[in-house]
Amino acid sequence: MHISEGIIKTLCVNKMVKSGCKVKIVMADWFARMNPYIGGSLNKMRAIGLYNIEVWKAAGMALDSVELVWLSDEINQHANVYWPLAMDVSRRTTLRRIKGFYGSRHPEVQPFTAADVFYPSLQCATILFQKVDIWLLGKAQHEANLLAREYRKRAGRGNKPIAVSHKILPNLLLRPEEEHRRNKFLAIYMRDIEFDINRKIIHAFCPPKLVEGNPCLEYIKYIILPWYGKFEVVRKIEDGGDKTFLSMEELTADYLSGALQPDDLKLALAKSLNKIMQPIRGHFRSNAEAENTVERIKEYYKPK
Repeated sequence: MHISEGIIKTLCVNKMVKSGCKVKIVMADWFARMNPYIGGSLNKMRAIGLYNIEVWKAAGMALDSVELVWLSDEINQHANVYWPLAMDVSRRTTLRRIKGFYGSRHPEVQPFTAADVFYPSLQCATILFQKVDIWLLGKAQHEANLLAREYRKRAGRGNKPIAVSHKILPNLLLRPEEEHRRNKFLAIYMRDIEFDINRKIIHAFCPPKLVEGNPCLEYIKYIILPWYGKFEVVRKIEDGGDKTFLSMEELTADYLSGALQPDDLKLALAKSLNKIMQPIRGHFRSNAEAENTVERIKEYYKPK
């Protein structure tokens, strides 16, 4: 699981719970039938969903105040609503628009199958058939939200849920488009050990005095500061001494001026990330059932 799905989603859900929202998380297991890595197995997708829940629990998501539902159960219970809606979305959406849904982020679809054509309509129906006021979506679901809005307008539907998109952190490398999509140096993942995180941050793109497009600063802005309310940098006296930053404005000012150097920032970032991840590592080490789920999932993605 990408750190955006693990930590940023936890921060967002907890904020919504604290604000008094009734939160429901829909585990999209039914879409496993279109996942080539697990052969369309609903049971395998449920195992992945259970792993996600274990990660959120270990990260401190307020799951006691959250309703977890499986999409396959929701569809089975409300098939008379879901399937006519999915078909209507398909009927009112052109093939050109469906291809536009994927854009440049689905390059591995070769050939473009009938399942790929139908999938956006299913995502759209999933958003619209739930009676909710707010949807928390990752940036990857932005196109599904747009499609749902377009359909709702064309069909004259009254249900108008608000979509809140949580941040998906940028890749850590300078030119990710030149890297293999499964290069582990591209991002931090929820099962990364301390050595992995340290190595990834050391290799991350973080030139001095550059704020725009700096992934390390994005990690601090969207993870470290919201999690701790501060960012602590330990330095030698001759390099300015230790400093605690309480805002992104203060941090970027020092970084732009050169008062804060990349090496010091990276060391502090890696330390803070590992501190966040430590309880998650401990949870899986001490929970045999959770660890067994991880081992099962690893088998799904082994090359055949």
